[in-house]
Amino acid sequence: MHRPRLLTSVSVCALFVLGSNELRAQQSLPSIDVGAARVVRPHKPQQAHRPSLGATHSAPTHTTAPVVATHPAPAPVAAPAPAPVADALGHTDKPFSGSYVPASVAHVGDVASVTQRQISETVNVMTSSETIQNLPSTLVRERFIGDRNATIQGRINNPQDSARTMLYADGVLLSNYLGNSYAYPPRWNMVSPVEIERVDVMQGPFSALYGGNSESGVYTITTRMPETFEFHAEGNSALQYFHWFEDKETDLSGHMSAALGDRKENFSYWVIYDRLDAQGQAQTFSQNQFTTSCGTKCLKAFGGMFAPYVGGGTAANGFPTPGGTLGNIAGSAGADHSQQHFGKVKLAYDFTPAVRATWQTGFWSLVDDTFVQPYMYTTSGVPLYGLGSGIKINDGPYGSYTLGALNPTHSNASHMMNTAEFKSDTKGFFDFDLVGTQYNFLRDYTNTYSQYGFLPTAVNAAGNVTAWNINPTGSNVNQGGNFWRTFDGRFIARPEQDLLGKHILSFGLSDWLYSLNSVQTNTNVATSNYYYDIQTINYGKTNTRSAYIQDEWKFHPDWRLTLGARGDWWTAFEGANDSLGNVTKLNRTTLALYPKAYKGAFSPKSALEWQVTPEFLLRGSIDRAYRFPTVSEMFQAISTPNTVVFNNPNLQPESMTYYDLSGEYHWRNAFDGAAEMLTPRVSFFNVDAWDYMYTQSNTVGATTFSQTININKVHFHGIEGLLTANGLGWHGLNGEFSATFTDTKMLSDKLAPWFDGNQVPRIPRIRLRGTISYSPDDKFSIGASMRFATGAFVSLANTDFSHDSYGSTDSSYLVFDAKAQYKIAPGWTATAGVNNIGNNKALVNPNPYPERTFFLGLKYDIGGPRQDVVGVSAADLSGGASDQSSTIHR
Repeated sequence: MHRPRLLTSVSVCALFVLGSNELRAQQSLPSIDVGAARVVRPHKPQQAHRPSLGATHSAPTHTTAPVVATHPAPAPVAAPAPAPVADALGHTDKPFSGSYVPASVAHVGDVASVTQRQISETVNVMTSSETIQNLPSTLVRERFIGDRNATIQGRINNPQDSARTMLYADGVLLSNYLGNSYAYPPRWNMVSPVEIERVDVMQGPFSALYGGNSESGVYTITTRMPETFEFHAEGNSALQYFHWFEDKETDLSGHMSAALGDRKENFSYWVIYDRLDAQGQAQTFSQNQFTTSCGTKCLKAFGGMFAPYVGGGTAANGFPTPGGTLGNIAGSAGADHSQQHFGKVKLAYDFTPAVRATWQTGFWSLVDDTFVQPYMYTTSGVPLYGLGSGIKINDGPYGSYTLGALNPTHSNASHMMNTAEFKSDTKGFFDFDLVGTQYNFLRDYTNTYSQYGFLPTAVNAAGNVTAWNINPTGSNVNQGGNFWRTFDGRFIARPEQDLLGKHILSFGLSDWLYSLNSVQTNTNVATSNYYYDIQTINYGKTNTRSAYIQDEWKFHPDWRLTLGARGDWWTAFEGANDSLGNVTKLNRTTLALYPKAYKGAFSPKSALEWQVTPEFLLRGSIDRAYRFPTVSEMFQAISTPNTVVFNNPNLQPESMTYYDLSGEYHWRNAFDGAAEMLTPRVSFFNVDAWDYMYTQSNTVGATTFSQTININKVHFHGIEGLLTANGLGWHGLNGEFSATFTDTKMLSDKLAPWFDGNQVPRIPRIRLRGTISYSPDDKFSIGASMRFATGAFVSLANTDFSHDSYGSTDSSYLVFDAKAQYKIAPGWTATAGVNNIGNNKALVNPNPYPERTFFLGLKYDIGGPRQDVVGVSAADLSGGASDQSSTIHR
């Protein structure tokens, strides 16, 4: 099957060149100082004449009196003001500086950060989700460039647990809590990589500011508003050579973005456009198990390849296979070609230097097609995408098998987000932050073929096809009408009174509504949305209202106690679903509703912090958190040729108690100056979870079946280590390295007690991350990164030992990336890089990750911090900590 080749990124760079002169002219205009006081510059003192080396001089015949200057002594020049001291999150006394994460978060949990400079040095960025891939314990499930199902795996969740992490862009919640699976990723598409200033992650539910969805981490993207005129544009291209089974692909991707911003007195704005055109590799492969009998319809065919069919046992010819029964790989599916457009307008008005109102509107559109590639052909050369009823392929002594259907899909989506924020950052007695978000699925549908291609329906005794059929029908899953509305109000008071020490009081409330409207229909033509009957219909809503209060009490110069509490009130209502035969166009609005579900939860929080020495910090935290079921887990059931999802209206909320003990040390001029700064941190964590919600999935052929269930009790414990190093032997050589060791156990499952003692699926025992970068000057930098994880079981039974074989597996991986960038002219930066240098083959249930991929890019910047330097400073890598003191600023 021919696939489009994406070559648009080359022309993007040419457009930058054509438009650069006009934009550069605006930057080059001289500044005019009208009415300013004249600066009197001191005269340069005249230096005495110095003879040349080796010259011979005679003694002077007379002396001359020295000349005494009569000019008045110049006024002393004031020394430059010292750089403002920043805390661990980059906050200074300047309003709206540093991370969007409140300073209180750094006092209750482990926080790791990555800045825009670190990202630009070590990550080959095409999408926003890629910016966090090197953070400790973090995996971004981006299976190919432009994957809209890029979920986040944090410390204690698996790659399909999208509802156990939280993603914010400033104060805007981007997490999609309509469901909890790979199909409900955060809305990465509402943030362009060009606007990201930094990303911070808090590992766990330690702050009362965040609900139970923070169990495995809160990721906060911080953006900024322009202070002067800025223009940023960039184009990137990627090329991947992919080879798996009989697929040999050359996949091309192109990305471009442009951002225009300025500030006029109290008003500032951004206008951003982002476009991605990407071709991904095949995602699934048709596995077909051999059987002993062919029956009366035996088709002769050739092609495909032998492979173990995961499932255990022996092959039809009696030979045992360690990975399962012998089978045939008959083709590939899911090679995704996506075209994504994103536009955003962000407006801000400063009523005072520390009080700001912000409005932003983002619009994202997607046109997506997945392609299939058959490996099997009839004796006359006709490709086989599937077989008619009762027909099997005869493979001689190995037995016979049917073909799992290879079905392409087409998707189209348009989403819009509107947000409003009113925030103060006086850093005085009282501050507030009010954020409202409206996210709408204006259009979102996927069409899937029932059976694609020519289907053999009759064969003769010789095994040749005598009759063919074409099945044009298909199914349509329409999620247009899904939406959510969120409101968060946060307040902070810093009384001056000393009540046995200083107090900082945080409190707030929130109201989140998520609404599901999903309809699956059967269509006469697979590419059409006009249906002849309704297969399934799914409605429902969930609403969570919350209130919290938290007090930071610094009762001693070296001690800080944080106590907090959070109350949540959750409701699931107006839920209904039904299937083919029971629902029609006329009765779809009169379906019987599931009973309403109500749950409340109280979550206490506590943390004790001790500054043992100016360099050494200890902190212990104990927290309770509740994660409530999502509306799709409760009410949505979908069946397609490739996916079958069962709902569970009886799900119970999950409760979790989290213990964490961390130590952090700042070591300046370590090892007699061999390193300018070393910052090691070690964290021990212990987690008990009750009614743990787990989505069990199983892939049979090309179809994946899944349902969410409650497991009575599970346990996690482990160690996370992080080392940040600046100036490793040379100034400008910096690195960050992390390791996470996790042990998980299912302690009690009353529905399946034989699983007790097994590992919780999809969480690797070992995860390693590392980045290193070198920037000898402000023009050039080179960086590299590494990610490693062991394989993990994907079934509750823990019987899938072949972690690295294709199938329902989460494999091990070892990936090395590299990137270089060079400032070729004022404002112009060229980039080049390689991902997966070693061409590691890795899987995530059951999809393969990208293989070796090459990147080229060109950036053009006027104004803003991106234009200043290419290299990274030590302060950036230390999360904004000041170089003026070795004290950990908390």
